[in-house]
Amino acid sequence: MCCELAWQDGLDYVWIDTCCADANSSAARTEATTLAYTWFQQAHACYVYLDDVDGSEDPREGHSKFRRSRWFGRTWTLGELLAPKHVFFFAKDWTMIGTKAGLSSVISEITGIHEDALNYPERIPSFSIATRMSWAKDRTSTKPEDKVYALMGLFGVNLPILYGEGETKTFLKLQNEILKTTDDQSIFAWRSASGTSASSEPHGSGLLADTSKCFANCRDVQQIPYDLWSEHCAKHICSRNVVNPQLDILPSCRGIQATLPVRQRGLGGGLDVLLACARGPAVWNGSEYVANLNKADLICIRLQQSYHGYERVDKDRLETVGIDAFKKFSLQAIHICSSQSFLAGVSDYRNWLVNSLLYIVPPSILFLMYQSRKVSL
Repeated sequence: MCCELAWQDGLDYVWIDTCCADANSSAARTEATTLAYTWFQQAHACYVYLDDVDGSEDPREGHSKFRRSRWFGRTWTLGELLAPKHVFFFAKDWTMIGTKAGLSSVISEITGIHEDALNYPERIPSFSIATRMSWAKDRTSTKPEDKVYALMGLFGVNLPILYGEGETKTFLKLQNEILKTTDDQSIFAWRSASGTSASSEPHGSGLLADTSKCFANCRDVQQIPYDLWSEHCAKHICSRNVVNPQLDILPSCRGIQATLPVRQRGLGGGLDVLLACARGPAVWNGSEYVANLNKADLICIRLQQSYHGYERVDKDRLETVGIDAFKKFSLQAIHICSSQSFLAGVSDYRNWLVNSLLYIVPPSILFLMYQSRKVSL
């Protein structure tokens, strides 16, 4: 039926992932995974067959099967929905339900995706990172890594396709690749997916999120353009040593070096840090979606000083402060850990090295080394 529809629309070719991608070829699977979003972008039309929807119902009804279709909960269908300009929905009897453009308000209610992203695919890269991440909420996949790989096209980055690493490690790789392409600080505007702390004590963590679930409630987080943010900081914040906020990626995965608006919190080395993003409706300025800085609730995260630098604490909360509180902050250059997994890896390697030496080096040699060190001291 798909081929017949394509022929009626004057198309010469169709591509169906379940038929045209060789499941027995790892190279074919990798190509399909990496290029799927691009292929959908270049497609003249995308036909969506919903085998759990009746063609006789009105998809706009509150309890319609269209709203509850499994298709909207699958990981890979996010790209199928967003990338093509023209999407046509068909019921299980191949009755046409409607188009993405005609049902954009309904689809927005189902998925939480901004209507402009549905109607103007070319504007998708203009939404903040946090907003785009939120569109992946409540989607499932057979392999946990696919929850990450399905987002590559949405952010214009590529990752080597490796299964077995788990979702968290793969998602950290994705965020590091995204950081190489943007200065959008909304990538740090997340909260723990659990929503609750393991204990009443502040729990330190890296600056990057573990999964896309951490952005589930970030659909209204908008970025503040760097030039506007820099101008606002220079106007309202007085600092002797630094003038403009900066976000520079260090050459290692230990973290980032940044100059950000901060204020001291208590006497224990804690900081409240403002990010260049805010909660509020998305405002299209002709080139990107941004926050209205005059009416913004600025995103604030909490950091705590540690041996490795500053770590994020209270990760189950994402606070906001009014624009009037801006003058209480001052610019400060700080080093922020980006990933606890890297630091844990260093510790594990150190322990492995010590245990290996104890196993390999005979006790007599260790005793001589100890005596030699005492003499040298």
